[in-house]
Amino acid sequence: MTEITRAGSNSSEVSATEDQAGAQPEIGGDFHMESWVSLLMALLVTTVALAAYHFWLAKPTAGFAVVDLASVVKIKETEFTTLLSRPNVSDEDRRAAYQMVSRIGPAIERAVDRLQKECSCTIVVKSAVIAGPADDLTLRLKAMLGMSTGTEDQGFGVKP
Repeated sequence: MTEITRAGSNSSEVSATEDQAGAQPEIGGDFHMESWVSLLMALLVTTVALAAYHFWLAKPTAGFAVVDLASVVKIKETEFTTLLSRPNVSDEDRRAAYQMVSRIGPAIERAVDRLQKECSCTIVVKSAVIAGPADDLTLRLKAMLGMSTGTEDQGFGVKP
């Protein structure tokens, strides 16, 4: 690939690869710069797309709320006991008390479902929370179940 000229001429040997070297870009320098620019552009586009999704499309996650279910059940248990421990309890009063007990489970379940839809949060039994902030929805649950709020501090749920 070397051109040989006559000894009498003023030219020298010129390598064919030297002539083509000026026409081709350097593989080391420009190629790496283009790769870095492409990588940074892809990273920028991905970041902008994720940020747009986060701010405009993603819904915020719901928090946690607690319900003191043990106190609600205890109040209902006290109501049941009070109804049956009165003097002169009739069979009809006993049937009414047993119907009250049989309805409390489904009533609590429906009330908790409504609470969950109202707050759009995860509801956990209060005794399951060790630490951290959580809204206490026990009073709202008691109101949904028709329990009086004035007697709950004394442990009685029977309405006057």
